[in-house]
Amino acid sequence: MSLDMTGHIDDVFASTPVIVKAFTAGHRDDFGIWVPGTSIDEVYTATTQPLRDRELDNLLRAGKRILDSRKIYINSGDLEKLKLSNDVEFLGQLWEIIDSDIRPWRTYAKIVVSRYDEQPT
Repeated sequence: MSLDMTGHIDDVFASTPVIVKAFTAGHRDDFGIWVPGTSIDEVYTATTQPLRDRELDNLLRAGKRILDSRKIYINSGDLEKLKLSNDVEFLGQLWEIIDSDIRPWRTYAKIVVSRYDEQPT
């Protein structure tokens, strides 16, 4: 039996590059002024999919304001860095991570994102 998935996944689920924006922890300098952490941008290969109705309903019940939401399955990249992330950039837009299931020991990562308002299109 062949484990090759060629021909079984259609073009709808094509992989795309996703830039994950994480930040190192900030600190206070010698004068007590807050110094924000540095930005870490990491490029991942991912598959994006729309949320199912039930997933969207659960987020809305939790009080999340959802403009445009997607599920992102990470196909390659450092999953440990992904745990520190706040935002994702793909399709020319910036997205907030609102839910995640990251299991580096299983090489599995699914994040749910919502697009930020009022961005140039």
